[in-house]
Amino acid sequence: MSRPTASVATPADLPEIGELRHRVFVLEQGVPAELERDAADATAVHALSRDDSGRVVATGRLLLDAAGPGRAVIGRMAADAGVRGRGHGAAVLAALHRAAAERGQAEVELHAQVTARRFYARAGYVPVGAEYLEAGIVHVTMRRALVPERPGPA
Repeated sequence: MSRPTASVATPADLPEIGELRHRVFVLEQGVPAELERDAADATAVHALSRDDSGRVVATGRLLLDAAGPGRAVIGRMAADAGVRGRGHGAAVLAALHRAAAERGQAEVELHAQVTARRFYARAGYVPVGAEYLEAGIVHVTMRRALVPERPGPA
């Protein structure tokens, strides 16, 4: 098995991303389908990771300036149950960090399910504020600064 990698999605990837999110959020976690999909999907930067067979197994999205100027919001992080803990989610998160930095964002924020708090802490996120209920699941807002993309040699 190769080391997981992730990339920014293309429009052709969106149906597979939608299927994965539906499986994870709606079927597994019980999030109402009308809350899982929203208008922000159309303008978001989506990232994905595929397994060795080419199947989309992890995804997330980035909303530029969604938490204020220069502060992106990462959301809809989902990994197929069969690949959790194998690096696909971390690869997607890293791809979203790169995409945010490339687009001039200085910080990223996300609403972490408390069960995933340690995953995000390992990626440099710190909790901000108290826990709260979102879509029937306990969450905490977390943030991290981004290292600006350095221009290549002149």
